[in-house]
Amino acid sequence: MSKKYLRKNEFRMDNNPNHFGIKKKPHPAYITAKHKHMFKANTITHSREIADGSKTYEIGENPNKLSKDKRRTRISPPFWQKEEQFGKEKLNNFRFSKKTRKKIKKFNKRFK
Repeated sequence: MSKKYLRKNEFRMDNNPNHFGIKKKPHPAYITAKHKHMFKANTITHSREIADGSKTYEIGENPNKLSKDKRRTRISPPFWQKEEQFGKEKLNNFRFSKKTRKKIKKFNKRFK
């Protein structure tokens, strides 16, 4: 029996213009799964709402370890998107703690 999708734990830039913020720049995205040529991801932002009007969930820690930004970090509801709409390179300076990854996994289960 094969898996439905491959689990991922990586960060890439979300280059979809529908997910850009007010400044019209891409946001980093936390990718949790891959199926064929699609990624399941959560956009990382500081805003309470994203472009389509859906509410974001506060996770607290900033995953960018090089950033001095102390604002509370939030994630969007999970979405499936084509692989081409993400950046080609992984963002290596981004990390979530094990506790935060569990929190995100629990949040994503609400949207099945």
